[in-house]
Amino acid sequence: MKKVFYCLICLIGLSACSSENVVLETLRVYDVANSTCKSNLSPTETRIDFYLENDAKPATLSIELGKDGIAQCALEDVKANCAVRNIYVNIANQDNQITLVVYHNVLDALADCICKYDVNFKMSKVIPGNYQLKVYYAKPNMKYEASDIAYNGQVNLVQNKKAYITLNADKVLPEMESLLLKES
Repeated sequence: MKKVFYCLICLIGLSACSSENVVLETLRVYDVANSTCKSNLSPTETRIDFYLENDAKPATLSIELGKDGIAQCALEDVKANCAVRNIYVNIANQDNQITLVVYHNVLDALADCICKYDVNFKMSKVIPGNYQLKVYYAKPNMKYEASDIAYNGQVNLVQNKKAYITLNADKVLPEMESLLLKES
């Protein structure tokens, strides 16, 4: 009787240890590189039809997960002020949620145009699965608000397969508020 009771306790204990919830280790972003300005649009100097057509095209994010757990990521057509020189990506994760924060260097002065940039980066320690993905466009101090969200949805990451995400077409990397106040 003791053996049966002991076996039942062990079986219950072992089944309690198994879980279907995936716990992610802390993810890391590295090897961030961005293009120079691919195309610029000025509301005052660009033909209005060309400006509206090109401004309406959304940025995209592609994520390709390798067998080694490294995700090759490409943000394409990120809109930001033409004075931006470097665009950075930061990451936070908890359970099955990944939050990417995209921001740029502090600007010395604003230009009267918007450029489109490509940003490539890698994420480490990613395992295949479904994730809640949030992408925020933040100010240079990395601060953002709920309204700064460029994407909020599900993404399924599978090894050796690219996942494509379309970001909100209206979003532009914000400038620093204090710089805007100085020029007013």
